[in-house]
Amino acid sequence: MEQITLGSIASFISLLAVFVGAIAGLIKFYRFSIAKILEPLNKKVDKLEKLANTNLKNLELTTIKTDLVDFINDVEQGEEKSAIQKMSAYELYDRYTCLGGNSYVHDRWEKLRREGKL
Repeated sequence: MEQITLGSIASFISLLAVFVGAIAGLIKFYRFSIAKILEPLNKKVDKLEKLANTNLKNLELTTIKTDLVDFINDVEQGEEKSAIQKMSAYELYDRYTCLGGNSYVHDRWEKLRREGKL
């Protein structure tokens, strides 16, 4: 049976430290390489996400605007609206203004509000 000496233990520990260091270095290198490879893809994904958010905002704004125009037109034509319909319209109007909507809808809304029809 072979005897274990302090020298052989030291050699084993040194070999183990070199092996672990090499593995850590490879992991670090691959992480950096993968990050570099994925960087253009991440930029494209960010652009697409920004475009999608803008399109969704515009779609929501257009949908709310259409609903408000229909509501305003009904009120201007003398159609009586229930309290809950008016509350819903106020919520839509608030969301519309939060999204940046401010056009003829705002003018017509304010006119009806001043006349007490809302």
